[in-house]
Amino acid sequence: MVVRMARVLQPRGCLALVFILCVVLLSHTFVYRDNLIVDDIVCIFLASGSWSSFSLMAGKVGLIVITLERYFKIVHAIAHRKYYRDWMLKVAVALPWIGGACLAMFPAIGTTRVVNGRCLSFAVWPTASMSEVQIE
Repeated sequence: MVVRMARVLQPRGCLALVFILCVVLLSHTFVYRDNLIVDDIVCIFLASGSWSSFSLMAGKVGLIVITLERYFKIVHAIAHRKYYRDWMLKVAVALPWIGGACLAMFPAIGTTRVVNGRCLSFAVWPTASMSEVQIE
């Protein structure tokens, strides 16, 4: 039984490992040239680590959503049966990803730039006062 599961999961795991390896090699060996669009896309989405902060933020928000839903279902069971609808589940699934994008990706897009051939992540702020209110 274990051997069958390993055979089923092996190609997917291998494909994911190859994809991650390609992304890491591309992000570390990429030479920034004068193409602003490609340079900014590679810098923001691959080299700055914004995907990891996006995933971590979505995971945190997801745990909060699950905790609130469980609390509501256990403590207020009758109200949960009466008011809980299917659309609420769909919103609860989408909310962590939307929250992660708003709290992690949008600041990364606004403050990550290529300067003198180097990718500066979360370092280029439009005003000096904005850099003082950085969320970490």
